[in-house]
Amino acid sequence: MEFIEARNKLEAVARISQLTQSGPETLGPGSKERKSVVLNLAHGLGLEIDGTNTKQEIAEAIANSFGQEWLAEYESVGQTLTLKGLNILLKSASNHFSLVESGIQSLIEMSVEQELEKISKVVIDKAPRHMNGVSAIIEMKDAEFSQWRATEWQGFYFEFKVRPELINALGGGPKKIGSTSFDYALQRTWDMKVHSTVTKDGKKSGSNCLLNDALSMNQAAEEGGVGLIILSGIPTYDWEFTRWHKKFRSGSSDEPKKALKKEFESERIDFLFIPTRDRLEKAIKNGELVFFKQGHQPSGEARKIKYSLNLKKALDSDLYLKGADV
Repeated sequence: MEFIEARNKLEAVARISQLTQSGPETLGPGSKERKSVVLNLAHGLGLEIDGTNTKQEIAEAIANSFGQEWLAEYESVGQTLTLKGLNILLKSASNHFSLVESGIQSLIEMSVEQELEKISKVVIDKAPRHMNGVSAIIEMKDAEFSQWRATEWQGFYFEFKVRPELINALGGGPKKIGSTSFDYALQRTWDMKVHSTVTKDGKKSGSNCLLNDALSMNQAAEEGGVGLIILSGIPTYDWEFTRWHKKFRSGSSDEPKKALKKEFESERIDFLFIPTRDRLEKAIKNGELVFFKQGHQPSGEARKIKYSLNLKKALDSDLYLKGADV
């Protein structure tokens, strides 16, 4: 399986600790990874390292054991490793443990219902109920999440908070299919999306929820099916927040052109599953899925065609598995 880099430090430490089954990991004060992350990894790899070494020394020893040079850009001031450094360790260790386990251990096959039960329990419990844009964006930036500048920040924050919890509790992780990195895979592929139930004018919004590119979703449906985890809620738009966001992400004080969501109040989580390519094709005919053609990129290059989910129709179909108010 192609390696996918962790998108933030919280995810990185969760995936590293999962490799050695050393228990859930969180970030410490100031979004710093704890020393236990690299120490447990070193012990899991059988390296003779004790707690007297610094975090950077342990990380360097792990990298060197895989023939990797440890560079200055892999660490920063205050006894901290960078996301780039954590990903170097994660990639090398993932390759090592996958080779060790190849042909020796396999997961017990779960039904869709059994997998859903495990995943939904974590998602419903750990999904953020109230999202504040300022604190969420600062938290993502401090964890070096590559998408912290996104204007539709609430969808990325949902992923940011929930994916590490899934990895800590169940294992698994992101999975690349085609050109798309799907948010999570255990035995099947799942993707997390956020849907706003009202518009910026306070009116009830349409039921369409934008998904991933069509070709990758087609392939995912062929390779065991693809699940959708949809968090619906009420956004609050605010111009002052929009100005803050623009200046914080780019340093620009220019007046923004459209208001952004300042807050997001979660209402409900729904779980759907497209089991096969045939069922996906049927969903298109039924109007449960529609094609969504995006505008061109700033470079003028055409964007990939995506699917959009008609939530109202999908929730009334056999695609719907489970839902809960939050």
